[in-house]
Amino acid sequence: MDALAVGQVDLTLVAHAYPKINAFYMNPLLEPAIVFRGNTPEYGLATRLDFDFHEEMLFSDTVVSHPAPVPLLEYHFGRPVQLATATSTSRAARDVADGLYNIAITNEQAMKEHNLKFVYRFSHIPMTWTVFSRKVNK
Repeated sequence: MDALAVGQVDLTLVAHAYPKINAFYMNPLLEPAIVFRGNTPEYGLATRLDFDFHEEMLFSDTVVSHPAPVPLLEYHFGRPVQLATATSTSRAARDVADGLYNIAITNEQAMKEHNLKFVYRFSHIPMTWTVFSRKVNK
């Protein structure tokens, strides 16, 4: 947001699931340029390639995730799990790749980037997005 406001970048894409999107809308230097719907990459539970996953581990191990996709666990498994939060789905995948955790909720792109495997697939998420630009004085 700051980089956009000072002209270091021309546009910023923000998912409506981002909990602080209101800061973009309230910033007097910015304005929404485009609002659209598009699917995220597929989401799933990812582990390291050599990790032997069993579903009951969801209720004994800690799952690392960005906060936004956490409801997927309850919708798919019907009970809470022990969670650690990450700043992004990519960070959650990296934390698993680095051995800090064994299981992450992440997306397909981050799973591949960090050489992980999906052990459970949720789906892609239909999402709405806003592209913000610097406000043009008229």
